Amino acid sequence: MRSPRVARINVAPVKSLRLRHPDAIRLGRYGATEDRRFLLIDDLGRLYNGTRDTRLVLVEATWDSTARRLAVTLPDGEIVEGDVVRGPSTRVVIYGRRVRGHVIEGPWADALSDVVGRQLTLVERDDVGWATDLRPATLVSEASLDVIDGDGRRFRMLLEVDGLEAFEEEQWRNRRVRVGKALLLITHPMPRCAVPSTNPDIGRRDRNVLRELVERRDTVDGEACLGVCAEVLRPGEVRVGDDVEAVVHRSAAALVDRVRLSGRRLRRVALNGVS
Repeated sequence: MRSPRVARINVAPVKSLRLRHPDAIRLGRYGATEDRRFLLIDDLGRLYNGTRDTRLVLVEATWDSTARRLAVTLPDGEIVEGDVVRGPSTRVVIYGRRVRGHVIEGPWADALSDVVGRQLTLVERDDVGWATDLRPATLVSEASLDVIDGDGRRFRMLLEVDGLEAFEEEQWRNRRVRVGKALLLITHPMPRCAVPSTNPDIGRRDRNVLRELVERRDTVDGEACLGVCAEVLRPGEVRVGDDVEAVVHRSAAALVDRVRLSGRRLRRVALNGVS
């Protein structure tokens, strides 16, 4: 088997909308720099995502961070675009974390509200947190995907890697992994929700992927899991085709990683109010 390499990168400028597949990303402390830059909330201020509405995956967004210009392509092909101007500050709870951001005025929220049939607000997150689910970065092997489906778009992981055996990435738990110019710390297997059951081409659930996962590989830590979560120890560029290499484990390095990440969590509590 060939050496593990990055096979595909998956990002979404607006959380829960259709994935994009760039050739390269910049991985910072809080994940891919512009990944999930924007997110949606309902009229009660709660996160509105693909778990709550599968139709969001039919909408695609492109984001030019230099020009600060956002374009949203609706299911009927209409494109809604314009320059992004930040409005009032706000905080959104994402899996127990309070992520700071700013309300965005403009045509996008109204267009997306029409798609889902309820009033939504668009929020741009600040740079002191991430809007992915459990950790700033995620990784899954193509062999693991093949066990259940083979379509990584359903699982929405940041990095897809070829050259590994099925579930081999889980053996990297608590280890450093070098990906391109970045260095990750693999933390734990990724628990799955109902989102992978949604067909990304039609925006409807057409399978029960959680049940299929349990049938084909049992549970991990009592949950249906696929892929792994990661913290970013050293920022850097990651490109499709870059090598993915587990670094030799050393107990001293593991201690340093734990201290470093504990410090980050304390800073996040101070900034956002919740870890």
